[in-house]
Amino acid sequence: MSTLIQIESAVTALPPDEQWSLLGWLRERLTAPTASPAQPQPRSAEEIQRWLMELDELKASTHTGKSGVPLQQIMDDIRDERF
Repeated sequence: MSTLIQIESAVTALPPDEQWSLLGWLRERLTAPTASPAQPQPRSAEEIQRWLMELDELKASTHTGKSGVPLQQIMDDIRDERF
């Protein structure tokens, strides 16, 4: 059984006043300011350039067709090659 389903079932089983109490607690908890996640460290120009080159290589190795080719045409081509 899913955890969410278990939670929903447990909340449904609570008396209405306890459901409202839980709702208030959740609302307070969810709207309370939280610590922001740590900001990523700035990358050097060399790291960025290396990352962009790796991205270009990955893009070239996974390129499956010309931009703008309709998906249906690509699927038809794949089916033709398969059979």
